[in-house]
Amino acid sequence: MPVRRDDQARPARRRDRTTLPLDAVGAALAERVAGEVRFDAGSRAAYSTDASNYRVLPLGVVVPRTPEDAVRTIEVCRAHDMPVLSRGGGTSLAGQCCNAAIVLDWSKYCDRVVSIDPAARTAVVEPGIALDRLNAALRPHGLMVGPKPATM
Repeated sequence: MPVRRDDQARPARRRDRTTLPLDAVGAALAERVAGEVRFDAGSRAAYSTDASNYRVLPLGVVVPRTPEDAVRTIEVCRAHDMPVLSRGGGTSLAGQCCNAAIVLDWSKYCDRVVSIDPAARTAVVEPGIALDRLNAALRPHGLMVGPKPATM
């Protein structure tokens, strides 16, 4: 029988979502994350949908102030064997940002253009940036990111 190393992927397993230690996870996140930690019913309901017809109540929501907050969130969730879903603008038309998981919402604080290199035609951005803001920053350099989605 082969020995599994720690760096090998773990097999996927389903958990009964009704028995997850949400209080412990929420407390650990509140202790380690500088951003917002939301486990209240109203916040969970607000994040249960996107631009699609899907509705899935998340286990909780974390609004990271920095990328390091997201790293700490993932560390806590991994320690508690909790699923994590990274959410951008919530504009998905097919339910990609709806799941029974701890949702990371990048759009409030992690939405900056970090750098633009016009010669290389590249930009480094944080994950919560809106396409319109990125294109506004690129426009003086004669650049843009396309295509133009319906949200524009």
